[in-house]
Amino acid sequence: MTERLDQRGAPLDTLTRFDPESWELVSAEVRTDTGKWVKSTWRVRTGEHFWWVVIGLGNALVTVIDVDAQRKGMGEGIVTGGPLYAYVDAVNATLMRST
Repeated sequence: MTERLDQRGAPLDTLTRFDPESWELVSAEVRTDTGKWVKSTWRVRTGEHFWWVVIGLGNALVTVIDVDAQRKGMGEGIVTGGPLYAYVDAVNATLMRST
């Protein structure tokens, strides 16, 4: 993984230190059958540069992507409301209460 990050010129020190206070959540992917989290994508600004950092199960760094500052991550497959969204929200709330 670090070889790929190095090839992309990614700032390893910044992108490998998860900081939810300053990173912006772009998307969270969940299983539709269980509603449980699979991975999340975060927008991270380093100077004038923007990166998407994908974090998978076990807090594993999956990849980083050099992106345009305007990229939002919204597409036809992104669910932001409705029954499936409510289901995932309920599963997440239950998981958060159990920790």
